Amino acid sequence: MEKARKNLKHLSIVILAFAGLTLIDTVFELLFGSINNAEIPEGSPDNILLITKIFVAVVALIMLLPQVYIGVKGLKVAKNPDSSRGHIVWGTILFVLTLISLVSPVLAIIRMEDVAANIAQILSVAVDAAIFWYYLKFAKIVSKGN
Repeated sequence: MEKARKNLKHLSIVILAFAGLTLIDTVFELLFGSINNAEIPEGSPDNILLITKIFVAVVALIMLLPQVYIGVKGLKVAKNPDSSRGHIVWGTILFVLTLISLVSPVLAIIRMEDVAANIAQILSVAVDAAIFWYYLKFAKIVSKGN
């Protein structure tokens, strides 16, 4: 039980770190990257570009909230186990969504489109899926031990 709590704590920290890195990446992309021209027609006014960037930032923050929640809740549960299961439900949802996100790069590899980039994306998503899998494993052990 004590090892499961320690592992849950470490995985929660990793999830929070990945959420932080995703946030930093999003901020840099919005500040220094370019928005795809398919999303914004060339010659659009600057206020349309600003509105699009704000929309992308808000959506990115909304998508990070479940990760932040399970990271923080995982730290709390690891320190003081309780019977709450919300973080396990959200972890399951994120795990399933992560697995679904494997479909696109796998299909792209099958079509022989940018194989190296898609293999890198598959590896990245596989790491995310493994982290969520182990988070769920240890969260359930800690939850049952309460």
